[in-house]
This record gives sequence, C-alpha cells and structure tokens, in this order.
Amino acid sequence: MRLLGINIENFRNLGSISLEFGTDRIFFLGANGQGKSNLLEAVGICSTLRSFRGASTESMVKDGESEARLFAKFLDDDGAERDAMIRFGKRGGKHVEVDGEPVKKLGDLLGQFPSVCLSSRDFRLVRESPSDRRKWMDLALSSTSLKYFTALQGYYRSMKERNTLLKKQAGDSEIQAFEHALASSAQVLQEVRAELFPLLDQAFEKSYAGLSHNQESAKLSYKPDCRAEGFNEWLSIYAQERSRDRQFGSTRRGPHRDDFSLLLDGRDARHYASEGQQKGIVLALRLAEFSFLRQKLGTLPILLADDVLGELDPSRRANFRKLLPPNAQTFATGTAYPSEREEGIWESFQVQSGGFVPVPLSIPDG
Repeated sequence: MRLLGINIENFRNLGSISLEFGTDRIFFLGANGQGKSNLLEAVGICSTLRSFRGASTESMVKDGESEARLFAKFLDDDGAERDAMIRFGKRGGKHVEVDGEPVKKLGDLLGQFPSVCLSSRDFRLVRESPSDRRKWMDLALSSTSLKYFTALQGYYRSMKERNTLLKKQAGDSEIQAFEHALASSAQVLQEVRAELFPLLDQAFEKSYAGLSHNQESAKLSYKPDCRAEGFNEWLSIYAQERSRDRQFGSTRRGPHRDDFSLLLDGRDARHYASEGQQKGIVLALRLAEFSFLRQKLGTLPILLADDVLGELDPSRRANFRKLLPPNAQTFATGTAYPSEREEGIWESFQVQSGGFVPVPLSIPDG
C-alpha cells in the first residue's frame, strides 16, 4: 500500500493542504509544534478513524471551524488506485467513503488502508497499565479479523448493559439475558486470541532479534484473566461472579481484563530492562505489528514514524533506514535528518506554521 497524495482541510493547525508523494521515503522536517505530527495523524486516521495520540476526532477540528475533511489517494499492491474521504465535525459525527461508496461501519474500513505508527507514546506499552496493551492487541487483531472486531463490539456492548443492571441491583433473570450474549462474545475473543496472538509473538521475537543482532531475546507472554472451555463455562463464570459483581457494580472477570507481558531474556521488561532496551522493545513491537498485518492482510502497510529519532541510540539513529521494513512506504518526522548520509534518500518537506514546502533533493557527493 502506498499513499499517492492527501488533501486536508481544517485539521488541527492545518488549514488547506494538498500534497503528492512520488517516493517510498518521505520526511517532514521542522521545529516542534509546526504540524509535522498532524500530517501523520491524518494519514493514520484513514486506517482506523483513530488518532495514534489518543485524541477524539472532535478535538482535531481546527479552532473556529465546524468540520475537518481528509481525502487520501492510495495505490494498492495490485496497482489499483483507491481513495478514502473522511469528514468529522466539532460536535461529533463522521462521514466516511471508500472509493466513492459510503462506509457505515468501522469494521468495513479496518484493513483497507493499513498503517503502523511508531511514536514516543509507545513507551506506555511497556510501562503503563494493561489497558494500553489490550488496546494495541485489539486493534491489531480487529484489523485482520472482522469476526474478532464484531465479537469485541458485542462483548463491550453486553458488558455495559450487564454493568447497568448490576448497579441497579436487578434480578438474576434480567442479568442472565445479557450474560448469554457476553459469554458468546467472550468465547470468540478467547478463540481468536489463542489463534493469532502466537503469530504476533513470533513476529516480535524475530524483530527484536534483528534489532539486537541476536545478543538478546524477547517475547510476548499472554496473561488471560481466566480461561473457559466453551460457551457454557463462560456462562458458569459469570453466574458464579454475579453476587460479588453486584457489590462492585461491574463485571470483574473476562477477556476485558486480559494482559500480556513483554519479556527480555525471560524477565519482565517493565522491571528489568534498561531505558535503551525498552526503546528497542517498543520499536520491535511496532515492527512486529507491521509484519503481522502484512502476513494476514496480504499487503504492505504504510509506516509512520513520528519523531522517534530522538528515542533511538546514536548507532540506530544513524542507521534508521536499515531498520525500516524493505519496500514499505515510510513517512517520518523530525527536527533533523537521521544523519547527514541519509539526507539525500528522503523526499522532504520543510514544515512551518502548518505549511509544507518541498525541499529540493540534494545529490550526495561521489
């Protein structure tokens, strides 16, 4: 998948931008706060309707404007041109079209224009709460499995209804109606995670081995909150927990409490890895996501690298290009190029106050 061009209107500090891209290596150069990350954020929204910064779409509409608009033109791996158009307003609501046809459900967009974003926010995947790691896992699996995405939506919808009844101290018969739907969705989530999570782990192990030159080993260790053999066992778990759940007013057991650890040489990286090792781990995790999406979707995702150069050690920063998956179109941002040697290999844009000016290509000496 390649992005041929993008038109942006009223997105964050970007008023009206129209850019075309002719290569697979694009660099946005400029000081902080000028709009570099905003451009990458817009590209990522075309994949998932979500900001890699965790912001709501309503908050991304430019001040003083009522609506933001994105139009992106892609070239798929078969050589066919495709496009995505997205509008969202200050007061909520979205309108999405793919190849001129309205898209009513997020599940119909996921996997169409895949991208993977590397950013400094990724450190939360090692250091922060399980919810961040679950979000990462759920998005990766949802992008490759409509069955998983549908079950995930159904699970949280049923859990919300069950929690409402628990808070109201409703009777067993009312709560049981939603436990049937909850158990059905939980079974699917557990089955798909059991099938696909090992593929993420394999890709992660391979990515980190390459980054560390096989000097260290890393893996993902899945930690389910509980396991059940089929629908009836899930029903039994929710029935057994019902009385105590009423006391808390929430559903305390199930796939929504699952987690995974990132292990370095068999030990939890959160507690035992140095800061430099943690940087390598999160980079390997994103590259593993790239490999996983490529394997399951049969297409090369677009890679977005948002100001990650400052997070890399000098040797990896100087060899940034070699860390990138071959043949993947990459959009990177930074206040400077990875190194003087790499300046000539990027199609570059100078970014200032929301404006993007092409930088003439310099030809390296020799």
